Parts: sequence; C-alpha cells; structure tokens
Amino acid sequence: MTLAEALEPLHRSYLRRLDEMVARLPEEAVLTERTTRNDDGRIALGEAGLPLRFDVADARDGHTWEVHGARADEPLAREVRVGRVEVRIEPGNWEELPLVCVFDGKPLREDAEDLAGLLRGFAVFAWYGGFAGTRPARGAAGTDRWTGRAHGIRVELRDNELWAVLDLGTCPPAAMEALCAALSGYCEERVPLAYVRIGGRLS
Repeated sequence: MTLAEALEPLHRSYLRRLDEMVARLPEEAVLTERTTRNDDGRIALGEAGLPLRFDVADARDGHTWEVHGARADEPLAREVRVGRVEVRIEPGNWEELPLVCVFDGKPLREDAEDLAGLLRGFAVFAWYGGFAGTRPARGAAGTDRWTGRAHGIRVELRDNELWAVLDLGTCPPAAMEALCAALSGYCEERVPLAYVRIGGRLS
C-alpha cells in the first residue's frame, strides 16, 4: 500500500466535513477556499508567512468557518516505507495533521534548518496548487468547488524532532507521498531520520 492510499480516508473525511458545511448555506452565498485580505486589499499573512485561506464563508455577511473534525480519522495502514523513510501513521485530521521528523540524536543546526526549509517549501508549493492536478475525481455535484490546495503550516524544532503541523486543506494525499519522497532524498544527502510520524498527538 502506498502512503497516499493509507492517508486517503483522512482526506476524504475532511472533504465530507466541508461538503456538510457548504450544504448549510444557500448556493449563491457559498465562498470556498478564498484568500483573506486586509481592509486595504492586501493579502493577510498567517503565522508561517503564507497567505491566510479560509475553508468556507458566507458571501452575504463575510462570516467565515474553519472545519475541524470532532475525532481523529483512521488511516488504512499504520506503517509504510517511502524510499529510505519509515513512515508511521496514526489517526489524525487532514486539516491539522502533525508530521514529526525524528532524528537519530540531536541534529546540527544547519541540518534542522535545511529540513525546516524543505517542509516550508512543500507548503508553499502546495498552497499555490502544485498538487491540485493529482486530485481524485469525486463525481458528486458541487465537489469541483474545492481547489486541491494546502492552507498552512507551523514548524518548530523540539530536541531531536522537527515538528510540522499541516493544514493540508483540500490538497490530495499524493502530496504527502511526494513530500516523503523528498524526505528520503534528504536522508540520502543530509542525515538519516529514525522515522517520520504522521498524525497522532499535536503536542
């Protein structure tokens, strides 16, 4: 089983939550995955420097909603391998998904910074729709309103672990497969990782 296949239930459950939220609004009032702008028209930036993008908004009054699952969604597999990387998968939510890169010991500063840059670069690429073309067809009416783009990322180093919390938005699971392939390349060119964890606790 591929990593994308293992993570597909998390992605599908998030899309279902979005569809349920949209169904509460009149069709003509629905705004989805729009970039947030300040009063002066400039793009509002989030804490990681990426432009803010909300899930759903009401065009009548500008009210916005961020969808969050009440419980973690189960993956189809708990462990897969992507190149040199052992990926351990725990239940989680697509819209707030931890990705923890565990080093074999405390990393050198430059190795940690390079890995953080890789993760942020992935988020920027995904934010602008770099993986949108890999979205699986859903077929149901209105499902083409979702852009296939990520929404945000937070990254921090904790001892020998580099933590990222990803808001993957409607970005498809193939993106995570590509990210872990890049992490495999990092292990080859920089330093090996003990393993990568996706999902599970947020702190």
